[in-house]
Amino acid sequence: MTQQVNNSLWQLSRRSEIEVNRLTGEDKADIVVIGGGYTGCSAALRLAEGGADVTLLEAEYSGFGGSGRNVGLTNAGLWLNPEDIDQAVGNEFGNRLNDYLGKAPDLVYELIKKYNIECDALRNGTLHLAHSGKGLKALEDRAWQINNRGGSVMLLDKSATYKLTKAENYIGAIHDMRGGTIQPLDYCHGLMAAAKNAGATVYNGTPAQTIRHRHRKWHIKTPNGMIVCDRVLLATNAYIRNVSPLVRSSFTTMYYSQMATEPLSREQLEHFLPGKNGTWDTRMVMRSFRTDAAGRLIIGTIGDIYMDGTPLFSAWAGKVVRDTFPDVGDVEWAYKWAGRIACSTNFVPNLHDLGRGFYSVSGFSGRGISPGTAFGRTMADYLLGRIGSTELPLPLKTVEPDRMHRLRQLGFEAGSQLTRLKDLFVS
Repeated sequence: MTQQVNNSLWQLSRRSEIEVNRLTGEDKADIVVIGGGYTGCSAALRLAEGGADVTLLEAEYSGFGGSGRNVGLTNAGLWLNPEDIDQAVGNEFGNRLNDYLGKAPDLVYELIKKYNIECDALRNGTLHLAHSGKGLKALEDRAWQINNRGGSVMLLDKSATYKLTKAENYIGAIHDMRGGTIQPLDYCHGLMAAAKNAGATVYNGTPAQTIRHRHRKWHIKTPNGMIVCDRVLLATNAYIRNVSPLVRSSFTTMYYSQMATEPLSREQLEHFLPGKNGTWDTRMVMRSFRTDAAGRLIIGTIGDIYMDGTPLFSAWAGKVVRDTFPDVGDVEWAYKWAGRIACSTNFVPNLHDLGRGFYSVSGFSGRGISPGTAFGRTMADYLLGRIGSTELPLPLKTVEPDRMHRLRQLGFEAGSQLTRLKDLFVS
C-alpha cells in the first residue's frame, strides 16, 4: 500500500478545487487580510459583504496550514475550562468569551448551510473521553462549569460511552451536541469561494514577504508584486512567515499529527465509533479518533510525524487501535500528515493591535475551526466600524513576546515522543 506522507487526507480527498492566482505588479485595497485559513477567509467574506474593498493574500492555497490539516472537530469553547478562562482574562471578558465561543459552532454550520459548502458536515456532537478516574473527575468538573453557564452537555457513564464508541479503557465522556465534524479543508475552501463571490480579491500562491508603513499606507511586498492598503489583518496563526516576527514570538508552535486508513469494512465500522462522533481524550498527550465520510479510521496525537523516528508513529498507532478497538483488527496506514498549532501563553487567543491600522489574531491553541471562524467575522465587524473595541470578546492589546517559546516548543515535542515510547514499551 502506498503511504501518502506530507499531504493530508483532507487534501487528497477534497471535492473543492485549488485555484492559484498570483499577484504580479502593484495593486491596492482598503483592507488586506494575510492568511487564507478559517480566520482570514471568514474575515474576508464578512468584509466583502459589508462593502469593503478587501484583498486576501495566501502564501500557498486556502487551508494549506492548520486549517487543512486538523482533526475537523467543530468544538465549542477552548481547551480550558470556563473558570480557567475567567482566571486568564478576568471575569468580565471570561464571561463574554465563554458565551461567544459556546455559540461559535452555530456560526460554522450557519455558513455551511448559507453558502452550500460541501464539507461532509455532521452535527451529532463531540465526545471528550475520560481515560482514568482523574480524567473522569476533570470531565465532571468541566461539564458542571459549562452547564452552570447556560450550556447543555451530557456526562456519559462507561456503558453509554462504550455504546457510542466501542472503545475499551474509557470510563466516561462528555457528549457536547454543540459540535460535530467536517472535512476541514473543503470547509475552508468554501469560505474562500464565498468571499470571492462576495467581491473579495484573492491572491493564492502569494506570500507576504515584508510590510512597511510609508506615507500613511501599508506597503506589502510579495515575490512578484506589491499591494498598498490602509489597514491590515494578519491571520496566519502558526504559519506566520516574515511579516511580523514580533507576533510570531507571542506563541509556541506545537505539532499535531494524524494517520488514516483506507475505508474500513462495514463490519469493522460496527466496532469503531458507530456513533460517528469526533472524539479526543483526557490524556496530557491526548489522542483523537474519528472517521471521515468514506469510513476511514483516523487517529491523531500531539507531536511531529515528520521528525526522525516517524516509524514509531505507525507502531504506536497500531498498538493504540489494537488496545482500544480490538474488534477492528489490524489496520494499515495509508495517510500520514501533521499540522502546526499556535499555543498562546495562557491558551486563550490573542487580538493584537500593532498600531496604525495593523491587527492580528493568533494563538487558538488547537481550537481553530469554530473560534477562527468567529474571530474572523468579529474582527471584520470591528474593521467595518460595526462594533467598537469595547464590544470585542477579548481586549485588543500590544504584543507581549514569550521569551520561552522555543524552549516550550522543545518541551512539547520531547514530552509527546517520550509518551509514545512509554505507550509502546512500558504499558
